[in-house]
Amino acid sequence: MKRVLILGVIVAGIATLIVACERSAKKESSKQPSAAETDPLAQPKSLQQVGVPVELTRQAIPADNPQTPEKISLGQTLFFERRLSVDGTVSCSTCHDPQLAFTDRKPLSVGIKGRVGQRNAPTILNALYNKTQFWDGRVNTLEEQAANPIVNAFEMGHPNLDAAVAQIASVGEYQQAFQRVFGRAPNGPDLLRAIASYERTQLSFDSPFDRFIAGDNNAIDASVKRGWELFNTQARCNKCHALTDSQRDVTLDG
Repeated sequence: MKRVLILGVIVAGIATLIVACERSAKKESSKQPSAAETDPLAQPKSLQQVGVPVELTRQAIPADNPQTPEKISLGQTLFFERRLSVDGTVSCSTCHDPQLAFTDRKPLSVGIKGRVGQRNAPTILNALYNKTQFWDGRVNTLEEQAANPIVNAFEMGHPNLDAAVAQIASVGEYQQAFQRVFGRAPNGPDLLRAIASYERTQLSFDSPFDRFIAGDNNAIDASVKRGWELFNTQARCNKCHALTDSQRDVTLDG
């Protein structure tokens, strides 16, 4: 009998320790940003990159969701937040990995419980310039786009957006952050505004070609220049793959 009692006490103690560790880990995870979130590739990109169309970028910011550093920071945290999925295993960054140019390099993206979707995840790089979002263009804004994976049964699996909000609203840090950014408690529209604001900072410019277009004739080599010439003339690539007018009007040397 004594052995049974001792064994019971030990088991109970271990169970209590495990629960305490899990709670501590959850508490810590809500305070500390993930390694992926702090990855340099995940950081908001500068408008000072060579090649950024500043005016077009400003036009892409909706009047009802202006960019602020605090909102972008909250959106970045939410982008990497696995608690936005029903079982806490999938975040936006699962399918849009900064290390993989904000894609997952899979033929078909995988969501909660290993569920395989019908399409692969497009990059969010430069998505702010898209006139429509998703491969099939079924929504027009990044705010609308951010909502769909959260309530998709194959992706993040919540029955509705309110369920996802309730899951993160239980975290004190999020309550404080939403009050600081929006002046109110966590809610669906503001959650989407924050994620979309972060996604609008993901610009991909400052390449050798961008520097060439900006006037650095040595940024690309002669073979690339010949390819650019063909792109705009005999090959007629620019008929379907149009860049800006200023880019198409460039005159090449040799």
